[in-house]
Amino acid sequence: MILSLILRLILFLTAMGLPWYHPGVVINYDIYGLGLYFLLIPAQALTAFFLTRKGRSWKRALIVAAIIQAGMALIFAGSGDLLIFTAAGVWSFLSTVFIFRFRWRWSAVPEILYLAAVYLRLINFTRGISPELSAGGLPQSLMFIGIAALAGHFLVTMRAVRSPRTSKKKRKGEVKEILLLAGAGIPLIIAAIIFVPPDFISHNIVFNQLFEPPRPEPKPLDGNGSPGGGMQGETELGRRRMQNGEPGLYGLPADQWGEAGRDGEGDGKGGNQYAVLVVASPLSETYLAEGYYSHFDSVRGFQMEQDFPLNRIVSRRLLETWNNSDIPWDEERYSTDIFVLSTIADRLMAYLPLSAEPTIYDRSVFPFTYSYPSISAVSAADPYEWFNARDYSPGEKRDLSDYLSITLDDTAAAPFQAYLDAVLQPDMGPGEKIIQILRGFSEYQYEIGFEEDVSVDAMGYFLDISRSGDCTEFSNTAAILGRMAGIPSRVVTGYLASEGLQTFSHLQGLYHLQQNIPLLQQFDLEELFLVTSAHRHSWTQFYLPDYGWIDFETTQFAIPPEAGGDPNSQDVVIPLIEDRTIKGREFAVPWRLLGQTALMLILLLIVGIYSYRYGRELYLRRISLRDGREGLLAAEKLLVILLANEGVRLKRKSETPGEYTATVPELAEFARLYQELRFRERLDDDSRRYMKNQLIEELYRVARANRRRGIGGAIKRMFTLKGIRSL
Repeated sequence: MILSLILRLILFLTAMGLPWYHPGVVINYDIYGLGLYFLLIPAQALTAFFLTRKGRSWKRALIVAAIIQAGMALIFAGSGDLLIFTAAGVWSFLSTVFIFRFRWRWSAVPEILYLAAVYLRLINFTRGISPELSAGGLPQSLMFIGIAALAGHFLVTMRAVRSPRTSKKKRKGEVKEILLLAGAGIPLIIAAIIFVPPDFISHNIVFNQLFEPPRPEPKPLDGNGSPGGGMQGETELGRRRMQNGEPGLYGLPADQWGEAGRDGEGDGKGGNQYAVLVVASPLSETYLAEGYYSHFDSVRGFQMEQDFPLNRIVSRRLLETWNNSDIPWDEERYSTDIFVLSTIADRLMAYLPLSAEPTIYDRSVFPFTYSYPSISAVSAADPYEWFNARDYSPGEKRDLSDYLSITLDDTAAAPFQAYLDAVLQPDMGPGEKIIQILRGFSEYQYEIGFEEDVSVDAMGYFLDISRSGDCTEFSNTAAILGRMAGIPSRVVTGYLASEGLQTFSHLQGLYHLQQNIPLLQQFDLEELFLVTSAHRHSWTQFYLPDYGWIDFETTQFAIPPEAGGDPNSQDVVIPLIEDRTIKGREFAVPWRLLGQTALMLILLLIVGIYSYRYGRELYLRRISLRDGREGLLAAEKLLVILLANEGVRLKRKSETPGEYTATVPELAEFARLYQELRFRERLDDDSRRYMKNQLIEELYRVARANRRRGIGGAIKRMFTLKGIRSL
């Protein structure tokens, strides 16, 4: 029964720990997940097993379980769902009692179904890993591990719930059932390894070689292509080029997408703009963030904090739906469903993200291999509400102090302070200050590109001397000015999906992609935006009282790019996609991975068994010192274990210590003292205490008298498991 319990815990921890085992399914458990899966559930199972055995007090078991539950809830459940935390602990305790104490077979069904769901989700999650990590047959290996673990769990449960009074005939029948199950399961596992192809979830494809733009012309969303956002959108020059057949739409075979498509010439200085995302959103403008830059360095400028929660979720792999646990009570925010089909692995979401589904990886539509829906509470506050926003309270200033921090020496601060003195008045509110800071950029030239240098010196040069820059200069400079003006600020980078940036070529490209990508066919064309490398962007978020963090387009008042300088007027390049599954691919059995997994399970089993052996001996050594019947029984068990470790025959349960002296003659004095203490009724406390001390001395004397000799004996004593059978 003890081995069954150890195996059960190992199988459960294998399911929970598998995401750590291979880089393709790595997730970072937060403190709530670690406490729930790796401490609370095992602790409650061990408590139920050892404290509800026959002869033990149920009251004590329930008290210990309640203390464990309450203690771990205080430590771990603060960052998660307390109801789930409590239910998991109660389930672990009760299921262990029902299986190992009452031996109710049906009580194991929910547990097996839960593990099956875990392994199914792990297998499904492999759709979200990159092709490099899927090499070596990881999906098949996960399926192999899952089938083997579920079969093992079933066998362990069958062994645990078997009644000790079951007749030999019935036990033989159960053995036959187990053998039949193994006989059916082994061929299943072999078939899963050999016959399931590596791309059983995602598909390999062959692409056509057409370079022409698609012939069908969809109905345009906005034939005039009015400017939007602040990225200048479609200029008059762009409209004239469209009338002359430019900017054009060109197709590049997806299998030739390569570095040009992945990099997308994101600085906007190349001759083309490459497709990066397809976004389904009901908003006319959607700012999709990939990085939040809130830490200000007096030399390097705004820097990204990797530990910031919204930065972690960008690259974090998800097995379950992620829900934002820190949602402020901002006004004028409305939940918005946004779907992203992407060529890049990072997860891009609009502010304020509420939830995100796990990323799905599908090679059949390469390079748009990543897709995920999310929900964001997007601010609908308008400039009138910004303009009339109240001032910050002392509590808000204290809570937002990190976003007000700005440390500059007098020389570095001079151009920024001069700018603020020219555009701001002392009696302005925070919203009015923001508008005036941005209006001051009306004499600055907006250029294409995405500059990586965000140092304070570069921003000072832009503000005071060059007065010309791309979105990076505008956004970082605006954030510095905001903090100096007492407005909480940070810089955000990502992509802008805007109606005003959708030229006729973008709409044609969307139509073509929708015809070839099934995921896009659930949306109306009017809901879709084609986001290209020209739409990579940097903007500023300012915090306004009652409205929270709001995206501000810092280039909206700037002078538009010069003729021919608008990156959105460049030719649009999209991948040409044709889904063709290649059949008959060979699959190499991942023996190394399977061997490592088997070795890990064996090591876990060995560690568990020896931990139990030595832990049980230490426990009995302590209990044997107690007075009364419990201490006597513990001393007897401890002596039997110590003798078994030395190779002595185990004492049968029906044997008394006196009868056992026929095997161990040195045991005679111990047996006499044991009989006296156990059955003699009239014995004063001093005599009983004296005899108990003599009994303990005899216990260790008998063990020493039968000790194995030499180094070989010491090694056998250290590693023998013979004593476990006596328990």
